[in-house]
Amino acid sequence: MAVTIRDVAKEANVSLRTATRVVNNEPHVRATTRQLVREAAARLGWCPNAHARHLVRGRTDRLGVILPDSRNTIFSDIASAIEAQAQVQSYDCLFLHSEGVPEREAKFLSLAMDGTVDGLIVMANVLKENHEIYTRLLEDRIPMVFRAGPETPGTVDLVAVDLEMAGYMATRHLLKLGHRHIGMILQEAAKERQTGRVDGYTRAHREEDICVHPEYRIYCGYRVKDGYHAMRCLLEAHPKITAVLCHNDQLALGSFRAARELGRRIPDNLAVVGYDNIELGRFCEVPLTTIGYSKGLLGQLLVDMICRRIKEPNHPSQRIVLPPELIIRESCGYAIRR
Repeated sequence: MAVTIRDVAKEANVSLRTATRVVNNEPHVRATTRQLVREAAARLGWCPNAHARHLVRGRTDRLGVILPDSRNTIFSDIASAIEAQAQVQSYDCLFLHSEGVPEREAKFLSLAMDGTVDGLIVMANVLKENHEIYTRLLEDRIPMVFRAGPETPGTVDLVAVDLEMAGYMATRHLLKLGHRHIGMILQEAAKERQTGRVDGYTRAHREEDICVHPEYRIYCGYRVKDGYHAMRCLLEAHPKITAVLCHNDQLALGSFRAARELGRRIPDNLAVVGYDNIELGRFCEVPLTTIGYSKGLLGQLLVDMICRRIKEPNHPSQRIVLPPELIIRESCGYAIRR
């Protein structure tokens, strides 16, 4: 006669309900109880389906990937790179979009705690709001790796891009083109934890002994429309500005329309530089100068790091910072000046 879940419950000396909750990876079950049920299932050979096999092995062969914005194509590019490398590592991926909502991100973080996934790749933008949850995950040694800025707090596995160098390279390029009043459109969500762009911007100005104007910085959301409204506010308040650095390409592309409505022609009397090197930036009316980085390498590193964390939970945490690349196109006036 085939072994049933009732047999497993009896062998583990737990109730049928408790054994079922463990099988279904439901939350709020003690770790020792989970282990008892798993060991009982293994001894009895209870393995009628794929889920049961996962139970016995203690793993799901699935990675959770939390993405912050489903509308920004940069995250679909990174997701493709993650999925390709996950297949190499024999993992499937469960992609989840937090859309910048702390409650959604908190709900998705629970997936690692209840055993739905073996580990999490997190591209967070609400770290502050969910700080307690992240702290608990780290204390419980839940496998987790971040794609974030080098300023992300805590001792965690992390892959980042050198944001200070990105801000420095873009600003220095504009200064060498003759711009002296350079504005910045930045994401409000990253104001406290990602200061690298501003640090690089400041360093480039000081090297040329040019005054830094903090009032030339404006913070906004992360949608295209936010870039539009931010550019209008920035140029109306500070008409001396002749160039603008944007937090990402989405904000930069949104800013184009605002500039045109205010009578500023790109690149004739206004330069714009983005960040991320999304494909649309190459094909817009005025191709966008931007900061790029290897998305393929980023995805590969994120997967390799989480897989190592799963296999070697005691491995020292690692931070890898990727170099940025200045991709010069017409939106900063380079083609005309050349």
